[in-house]
Amino acid sequence: MFYVVKYLYGLLAQQYADHADPRVKDWPLVYSPVIPVSIIALYLLFVLKYGPKWMENRQPFELKNIMRVYNVIQVIANLVLFVCAIPNSYGHRNFSFRCQPPEPTNTEPWMMNCLYVTYGYYLTKYLDLFDTIFIVLRKKTQQVTFLHVYHHAGMVLGVHLYITFFPGSHSTMLGVINLLVHTVMYGYYFIASVRPSTSSLWWKRYITQMQLAQFAYLAFHFLQVVVNNSCNHPFLIAIVGFMQNIFMFSLFFEFYYRTYMRKDKKVNTAAVGVANEKQLKSS
Repeated sequence: MFYVVKYLYGLLAQQYADHADPRVKDWPLVYSPVIPVSIIALYLLFVLKYGPKWMENRQPFELKNIMRVYNVIQVIANLVLFVCAIPNSYGHRNFSFRCQPPEPTNTEPWMMNCLYVTYGYYLTKYLDLFDTIFIVLRKKTQQVTFLHVYHHAGMVLGVHLYITFFPGSHSTMLGVINLLVHTVMYGYYFIASVRPSTSSLWWKRYITQMQLAQFAYLAFHFLQVVVNNSCNHPFLIAIVGFMQNIFMFSLFFEFYYRTYMRKDKKVNTAAVGVANEKQLKSS
């Protein structure tokens, strides 16, 4: 078994050596899967097994102030990165919405700025893992769903692969949109923690709608390359991007339907029942 693992790791290491982007060669957490995969493994072990077990006979931690600071940091980080990303990606005349190829030899200042912003975005995916850690420490384990864990762990791995092999390419749109969505989402979390009375149902509903719109557009964004690959973008990456966003849209829509649409149906049915009852009594 050891030799099989060693052989597979050798093949993977060779892929990194042969195909990784030379512009990000010396950046921490890039150019090797060892540390990112190890962090993901530790994250999964903690949130799915050892964390809940450790908290089993303990009182929930009071993390209100820590989470407020965390949410403010997330809002500032995501907003700054989003503002910096626009002029150095889709706001630049040489960056295409239609089909943007990987250009590992492009070291123009605006492209390098795009890569620096991408790296900052990559680091925020590790910061996002604390969402689940806080949930476990507060003993809100019912919130540790497959959707939640898959999304957080998958984003770390996905963005690692993107910045290692295809930075500044067609997949950049994912980060740009996600930065905007996370700015709004963490802003909501902060406001809801400071003024719980503003944490009404429609706030949460619109944020989920933003996430659904995000995945729908990204599916279309990758589909453009699948249908007409005019820039010689890696076809397999476009296919994976398209299918992944369809999958995420399905997961989020299932959550949206269960949380909001089904609840609306129950409320409307109950309201109709009450109205009919009143009408019968008055007749």
